[in-house]
Amino acid sequence: MRFFWILAAALALGAPAHLTAQPPGRAPVCRGALDGDRLTTTIEFPNGYVVEGPWRISRRRPVALEDGGSGVAMNASLDRIVEVQPGTGERVTTPFPEPIETTFDGQNEQALVQRAAQIWCLTVLRAQQNQQRDEARQGRSGN
Repeated sequence: MRFFWILAAALALGAPAHLTAQPPGRAPVCRGALDGDRLTTTIEFPNGYVVEGPWRISRRRPVALEDGGSGVAMNASLDRIVEVQPGTGERVTTPFPEPIETTFDGQNEQALVQRAAQIWCLTVLRAQQNQQRDEARQGRSGN
C-alpha cells in the first residue's frame, strides 16, 4: 500500500518527461499503447520485473501547448497497478483506494503516448527509490 501513496505523490507532482541517466544496457524499457479509451503504460526492468499502468481515458481534446503549438490532451484515470513477476509471469494487481486523475498532452496522440510512458517510468523509479529510502530509515531506527 505504501507503494501506491508514493506513486500517487509522484504523479501528483507532475513528473518531468525524461528519465534519469541509467547505465547503458541496464535501463528499464518504457512503453505506452493506446487502444480506444485505454492507455497502458509499462516499465520493464532488465530482470524481467514489469509494472503496468492501465489508464482509462475519459476525455480527449485539442490544446495549445507550452511552445505555442497545437496538440492533444487526454484526461486519464488510474485505479490500479499490475506487477508482473520475473520468471513466473505471475500478474499481481494492486487496486487503489481512490483513482489517480491526471492529464497527458503531446503534439499528437503518438507523442502523448510516448510522454505518458516516460512519465510512468520516472514515477515508478521515484516511487521505488522513495520506498527503498523509507525502508532503509526504518531499518536504521530499529522499527
